[in-house]
Amino acid sequence: MLYCLHKASHRIDGLWMLHKVHHNDPYLNVTTAFRLHFLEIILITGMKAVLVIVLGIEKTYLLANELVITFFIMLHHSNIVLLAEELLGWIIITPYLHRVHHSTLRHEHDRNYGAVLSLWDRLFGTLAELKPKEVGVKGYVSQDFIDLISCGLTITNKAPATHTVNLEQMIAVAAYYKAEKRGFYPGNELQDWLEAKSDIISVVYSKKQVKNKLILNEAMLKFLSFLPSTEKHEDRMLTN
Repeated sequence: MLYCLHKASHRIDGLWMLHKVHHNDPYLNVTTAFRLHFLEIILITGMKAVLVIVLGIEKTYLLANELVITFFIMLHHSNIVLLAEELLGWIIITPYLHRVHHSTLRHEHDRNYGAVLSLWDRLFGTLAELKPKEVGVKGYVSQDFIDLISCGLTITNKAPATHTVNLEQMIAVAAYYKAEKRGFYPGNELQDWLEAKSDIISVVYSKKQVKNKLILNEAMLKFLSFLPSTEKHEDRMLTN
């Protein structure tokens, strides 16, 4: 449940609005574990209460569970290096694994959601073993108590998970090299551009995202193959 809730807190704007208060700490340490917006605490406690009631969890088990989770959350937020930490990371979430989760870069902090076991991140493909250059959130937010409360009540658009690219420029460069390979022979400029566009888009995006675009480009190329080339058209004009 904690893995799913944590992942949702990064994906859903309303939940990230609250959760970003936790990520706003520029210095990762044990105190970061307890840096939570009061509304997020109410939300998490409410969900746990519902599970306790529905599943009929006993007090002893509940207390033991909370002690274990609290210990590990304090551990992986601590600014320490454990012995054989990378080896332990195959089993539990260690400080070096969780540190990247507090990176200022979204494609890094949308990783390592686990609270105790690293199994869940390995299972769902969200595990990353990286060293972040900077922790916190992009854009300075005052560490004053009132400002942090206000921060948790303000929706901010998260930066895109992927890097920004200039597709037109990349396509133009690819089309140039295609033209260079054929000695800049005139008449195939549009075909070079379409082929370059298909190549670049297939590299930048996933296959599913470009499937329709590639089909459209192939159809256009087939259509162009039936059209007379520029050279033949000029020959006909000269003959006439």
